Amino acid sequence: MNRFNMWMQRLLYGRYGNDSLNRFLLGVGLVMIIAGIFYHGYWLRLLTVLVLILIYCRMFSRNFAARARENQKFLEIMGRRSVCGHSSYRSGTGYGSSSGWNARPQKDKTHKILRCPSCGEKLRVPKGVGKISITCPYCSLKFIKKV
Repeated sequence: MNRFNMWMQRLLYGRYGNDSLNRFLLGVGLVMIIAGIFYHGYWLRLLTVLVLILIYCRMFSRNFAARARENQKFLEIMGRRSVCGHSSYRSGTGYGSSSGWNARPQKDKTHKILRCPSCGEKLRVPKGVGKISITCPYCSLKFIKKV
């Protein structure tokens, strides 16, 4: 079994994998397969095969951006939003989590975020020190600000 797992990992390395849209399409495909048991129609079989091909093409795709856009559009249509273009299933942390890559940053009580008047970059400066001279590390502009 270990050799099979290693083979599967090598096969799927760099591929998009599974997401909410693929799981939905898989459910539709299974319903169509079950319907095909009772109704023997050529078009139903053809449509079922096309849905399954679509699932595999999306799963083995290397175009992450396009697949993520498709999944995000699907989630918007279904009324569910995801964080950063990925569903909570893929991130593993969930919506209410306070840790993980999709968590909101905590409020910093000791620093303030300012924008450089020249280049517009965000600068993090200490709070409550009065007037300070700030040098932007990006454009080297020096300016004085009361913090």
